[in-house]
Amino acid sequence: MRGFLPALVLFVALIMLARAKSATGMWASGLTALAAAGILALIVLYSRQPRLAYAAGQLQVYLTGLRPIGVPVEIVECFFLGQGPSILPRLPVVLPRRDLEAATLIVRLAESATDWKHRDVEPPLGLWCDGYITIRGAYCEPLSGELIAQLNRRLVEAHREQKSGGSGREGEERERG
Repeated sequence: MRGFLPALVLFVALIMLARAKSATGMWASGLTALAAAGILALIVLYSRQPRLAYAAGQLQVYLTGLRPIGVPVEIVECFFLGQGPSILPRLPVVLPRRDLEAATLIVRLAESATDWKHRDVEPPLGLWCDGYITIRGAYCEPLSGELIAQLNRRLVEAHREQKSGGSGREGEERERG
């Protein structure tokens, strides 16, 4: 839905470019098309990012843009499935005025980690308050009990590696949650 308006502007600009009869019209249409294509590319890049990744002993949380928030894995207690408002944009006339529900992935952080109780994140992507990170399912891969179980298994492995003195997995392991 976010890419609809830039795609429409790109389409109209390309039509105007094809029909332009003057150099000024061609420049204006070309620049508009270029700007719309750039915005579409950013939307695609942003939407293809994982919401969660694991790297160097940290849970990388992508809810603020292109840069993740690195949460020490030792304060991550568990993942569970929830449900909440999708915060999807509404079409003015087509949809009734009610909030649509979506599955959510919830990350519970240790109560003792008071420095990690709250972070400002993009509201359509999630919410981070009171030591809980809520990732809205409308902007990530489909959420299921199987995915949650897989995340919890990997969390247990990461906790074990840290206790045994291991440095964690090399490289970056990504989860699209």
